[in-house]
Amino acid sequence: MSKEQYYNKIKRYIYRKFDELEVINKGAYVYLRYKNDDYADILIRKELGYVYYYSGFKKKIINITRLETRDFEILLYRWIENTLQIKVNEIYSKGGETFDRFEIPFK
Repeated sequence: MSKEQYYNKIKRYIYRKFDELEVINKGAYVYLRYKNDDYADILIRKELGYVYYYSGFKKKIINITRLETRDFEILLYRWIENTLQIKVNEIYSKGGETFDRFEIPFK
């Protein structure tokens, strides 16, 4: 298997993981979480194009794929722009403990 084939296989796997996320729109924010989870793994500030992701979410994917953080962020960036049609300007990692995940506010 060539490097390009391997990368494409990894990319498809990661995009499937991203596709499993539930999208919750709350005004100027978008929260991405796995179904029935009380906390989100990704928070997007739509008007600024800022994406914050919980570092534990990244670690789960990187441990399986052995991607570098920058490669993970590039794939996340592209997935958000292509799938959610939200322009991304910056990506930030947040936390390391479960309490550092994003609480989804009630309406």
